Amino acid sequence: MGQRRRGEDASKFANARLADFHGEIYSLCKDQHGCRFLQKQLDLNAEAATIIFDETHQHVIELMVDPFGNYLVQKLLEKVNDEQRITLVRNASPQFVSIALDPHGTRALQKLVDCINTQQEAEIIVKALSADVVSLSRDLNGNHVIQKCLQRLTPEDSQFIFDAAAKNCLEIATHRHGCCVLQRCLDHGSNEQCAELSLVISKFTVALSLDAFGNYVVQYVLAKNEKDAIAKIIEFVRSEIIKLSLHKFGSNVIEKCLRVSSLSSQLIDQLLNSEDDLVKLLNDPYGNYVLQTSLDVAKEKQFEQLSSLLRPLLPQVRNTPHGRRISARLQHSNDHVPITPAPTADETPANSATTTSD
Repeated sequence: MGQRRRGEDASKFANARLADFHGEIYSLCKDQHGCRFLQKQLDLNAEAATIIFDETHQHVIELMVDPFGNYLVQKLLEKVNDEQRITLVRNASPQFVSIALDPHGTRALQKLVDCINTQQEAEIIVKALSADVVSLSRDLNGNHVIQKCLQRLTPEDSQFIFDAAAKNCLEIATHRHGCCVLQRCLDHGSNEQCAELSLVISKFTVALSLDAFGNYVVQYVLAKNEKDAIAKIIEFVRSEIIKLSLHKFGSNVIEKCLRVSSLSSQLIDQLLNSEDDLVKLLNDPYGNYVLQTSLDVAKEKQFEQLSSLLRPLLPQVRNTPHGRRISARLQHSNDHVPITPAPTADETPANSATTTSD
């Protein structure tokens, strides 16, 4: 026992057979060399899965959060038959949430979700996770389990995630990891689910646009073909265009809107109707980029209208970097060609708690 606590000797497994460790497999799962030996046996011996399953299925929760055992569970899930896998799913389900929050457990649970093959397993997963979608979505490890559910479950089975997202939109969208979960919802949901969630998001356009993470969610909706939601977003954006343009994160949303060709003219018209506020934008570290983008994408008529309003203001900023850029843009007004790149969504970097093998 003392030797086992210190870790098994790798040489012990050099020419060993699985049968040599009958009754000890559970302990080997939690040892680095023992775990690797067992994984190798799963590849070499078709009967190994049943042998290992018989000695470990009652300990699956502990193994899923173990630094070494989680790798064995991931491998075992790939090798067992449907009946055995359902047993593993059922045995682990009472602790799915705590497993998902664990840095080792999240990898094993993602693999479990990835391996399901029956409606019974899907129902177990939905029942176990339904009450904790918000906390999981906002967690460093748990958010990856929710994202994996969106990828692997049918839209009908993943409805519990969309229900929680709609009910707790602000709480999820304004979080570093939650905003990624909402973007994955819009990637993997049915047309109806995406349309409904996009509309919910659009109702919080201003609050989300002013948030460090929420602004990415608004931009993501803008990149989707959800016309009703986009119309609502533009309605809110137009009413608060100066406030948003002067904000670090809000200005990103304004620029995103401007670069969607079907929306740009509406926003430039709003800027033209806000003549008294143009000097604020011109002198603001964020607002001046909104003006630069407006000049980049404006059609000829709007470009000339905007130019005529900006030229008298340029002496105030002629010695600043953004002032020089706008001056240069206006000096080449005769060569103006609007820039209308294809809309793409900005996205916060995702962390990498994905399934792996040791």
